[in-house]
Amino acid sequence: MAYQWVRNLAGIQNHYQEIQESQMYKLNSAVKALLFSVAGLYSVLLVFIAPAHAVMEGHDDFVRAVDPALGISVQLGRWNGAINLVYDPDGAPDLFSDADEFLVLLAEAAAEWELVSGIEFNVVGTDPDVPDDDGAGPDNLDGLVRVFWGSAGGAAGRAGPDADFYDSDVGYFPYIDGAVELNQNPDIVKSSAELVGVLVHELGHLMGLGHSDNPASIMYANPYNQLLHPRADDIQAARTLYGNGSLVIEDINQPIAQWLYAPYADAPDSELTFLFKPNQAIDSGAFISVGSDVPVPVITESTQNAGFVRFNFGGIGNFTNDTAIDIDATVIFVDPFGYIYDIRDTELFCNVSTACGGGWISVGTASAIKTIPGEWTVHVVDDTKQSNLLTLQFSVATQTAFNQPPQAAVTVTGAGNNSVTISLDVTDADSSSIDVIWHAHGNLGDQDNDGFLDTNITDSVQSGQTIDRTLSFLSVDTHTLYVELNDDGVRYDGSKPDSSSAGRGFQSLLAITVDLPVASAEDVTVVSTFAGGNIDAGNGSGAGDNNSLSAVVDSIATSRSLQLITTSDQSSTSAQFFAGAILDNGTTTATDFLNNDNITIAGSLVPNTADVGKAGEIYVVLISNVAPTYLDTDGNFQLWNSLSLKRLEPAFEITTLGAIEKFPVFSGKVQSGLYRVFLGYKLLEGGPLHFNAKAFRVNVD
Repeated sequence: MAYQWVRNLAGIQNHYQEIQESQMYKLNSAVKALLFSVAGLYSVLLVFIAPAHAVMEGHDDFVRAVDPALGISVQLGRWNGAINLVYDPDGAPDLFSDADEFLVLLAEAAAEWELVSGIEFNVVGTDPDVPDDDGAGPDNLDGLVRVFWGSAGGAAGRAGPDADFYDSDVGYFPYIDGAVELNQNPDIVKSSAELVGVLVHELGHLMGLGHSDNPASIMYANPYNQLLHPRADDIQAARTLYGNGSLVIEDINQPIAQWLYAPYADAPDSELTFLFKPNQAIDSGAFISVGSDVPVPVITESTQNAGFVRFNFGGIGNFTNDTAIDIDATVIFVDPFGYIYDIRDTELFCNVSTACGGGWISVGTASAIKTIPGEWTVHVVDDTKQSNLLTLQFSVATQTAFNQPPQAAVTVTGAGNNSVTISLDVTDADSSSIDVIWHAHGNLGDQDNDGFLDTNITDSVQSGQTIDRTLSFLSVDTHTLYVELNDDGVRYDGSKPDSSSAGRGFQSLLAITVDLPVASAEDVTVVSTFAGGNIDAGNGSGAGDNNSLSAVVDSIATSRSLQLITTSDQSSTSAQFFAGAILDNGTTTATDFLNNDNITIAGSLVPNTADVGKAGEIYVVLISNVAPTYLDTDGNFQLWNSLSLKRLEPAFEITTLGAIEKFPVFSGKVQSGLYRVFLGYKLLEGGPLHFNAKAFRVNVD
C-alpha cells in the first residue's frame, strides 16, 4: 500500500527521463536552502592528486606553491583578476596532438567555472617556449599559467596557483601565477570528454579549491569517479571565493540546463528488431551487472564493491535476420542528475542469419557508482543517423556518508565607522571540535610568537558555542572578510594514509562583505560554501523575518482543502489537510504565478480526533519536473531517490499534536514549471501514514 502513495504522488515512473527533456527548474527555499545530493565524481583512471609542491610560510612572507588551495596550506588565497592560460603542446599524446582542438577543450572546461562563478579565464594561445617558472618567487613570475604535458606524478593531472606576497589590506595571499600538468600517458585519458573532466577538476585546484569530502563534488577524489561538471558543493565554493557567474542560479542543487543530456529520437522499429533481445545464442536482452554476467537491476549497499558496473548487450542478430548488422554505436551513461557520466564507442556487428551477442562495456567500479544514488540511464545511439537504439535504466539505492562541514549563523553589527563585531553561532553535525580561522585585514602582529607576522587568527570552539570578534578595517569602504570553519573529524587525506599531499580542501568558508559604516542589514552580505547555513546579516538576529514568515504561514495555511485523504494501509481516516500559496507576502492566495515570482507555500493538518494530544510527525513532499523531494527537519529539501516510504523523513516532529497544525512548506523564487505538494502525518507510536492522494498544484508560467 505504501507504493500506492508513491504512484499517486508523482506519476513519475520516468521522472529522470524527464530531466533530460525539460528545462532547469529551480527552487530557492527561504526556510533553508533546498539541498539534495546526487553524489559522485571521477573514475579509476582519473587519479587526481593536487599538490605538486608543499605550501609553507617562508621567511620572505609569500607562499611558494603549485596548488595551495584552502585547507592544503595554512593560508587563504584567491585570484584578484583573470587567470591567463598558455598551452605548451610539447609531449602531447597522439589523441590530443592538434593544438587548436586542445585549446577548444581547455576553453570549454574554463567556461564551466565562468558560467557558475565570477572567475575569469583568458586562454591566451599556444607557446611551446612558455617558461617553466616553478619555484620562482613572486617578483620573478610572469603571470602566465603554463598548461603542459608531463608525468603528473602518475595522476591524470595536477594543478594549482602560485601566490604573491601576503597582502594585509585584503587578509590573504593573492594568486598571480600557477601551472596545470596533464599526464602524457595515452592510456590515462582516452577521450575528449575525459580530458574536459580532468581540466575542470584541475582548474578548480588552480582557482584555489582543494579536494572535497563530499562525494557530490567534482573536487571529490576517492573513490575516483568521472563526473564532468561542477556540482553544488563546487559551485558554492567557487561563488564564495569569486561571486556569481554569468548564469543566474536560484538553486545550485538543481541541474544546469546547458549540461543536461538530450537523447536522440528513437530509431524506427525496423532497425531495432534484432538488437538487444534474446536470440538463439543469448537468452537475455540488455542488462546491467556488477563484475559478472548476472543481472543486477538495483545496486545496493550490499552489492560487491569489487568489479566494474557493466552494461551487457544481450542478443544481437537472429537466424531470421536477412541483413547483416554493422553499426558504429555509442554507449552513453547518464547519471541521476541528467548529466553524461561516460561515453564509450562500440560496434554492433552480426552477419546475415546469425545469432550474435554477449560482451559488455564497463562504466566504473561499483564503489564509485555507489556514491551516486538514484536512477541511471544507459543510451545506445547511432550517431550517424542521430537515433536512439536503446534506453535502459538501473537504480543505485545507496546512501552516502562523509564528514559533514561545520556551519555558522552569522550576525554582524557596526562597532564604529571602520569596525564591526561579528558573532558566529558555530555548529557541527558530527559534534567535532572546530577551528574558526579569521583572515582579518591589517597588521595582526605575532600573536603565536613564532617570529613571523601572523596572517590569520584562530579560535578553537566546540559545536554549539558562539564566538565574537570585533575587527577593524583600514578604511571606511566596502571590504570582504573570509572566515574558515574546519572541524577535526576524519577527512579525505589523499592517496596515502595520514597525508594531505593530495590536496584537502576547506570545509566551510564564509565571505562576509561589509559596506562601512554598518548601520543596517543592507550593509552586509554573507556567502557561505555551506549553502544550508542559517545566516543573518545586519544589526539583528533576523527574528523579524521569522515573525513575518510565521504570520504569512498562519494566514494562508488553511486556504484550500486538499482532496482524496487516505492512509498507507487503506484504513479510514477523518484527517484533513489544507494548503495555500501567496505572492510576495501579499493578501491574496493563488495557485498560478509567473517565472521568478517570490512565493510562499504553507500547509496545515487537522488530525484524527483520537490523535490530538499525541506525538506525531508531519511529512512534506514537493515534486517538480526535475525530481521528487521531501522536506527534512532542518528545513532542507532532500532528493527522494528510492520513492520508498522507508526512505521518507519527517519535516516536523510534534511532541503534542494540536487540533490544527500549521507549517511552512516553501518560500522563495520559483521558475516556470508545475509543482505538486503532498502532505502527510503519522503518530510516533506507530500506525498508518495519513496523506492527500491528490496534489496541491502550483503552476508557474
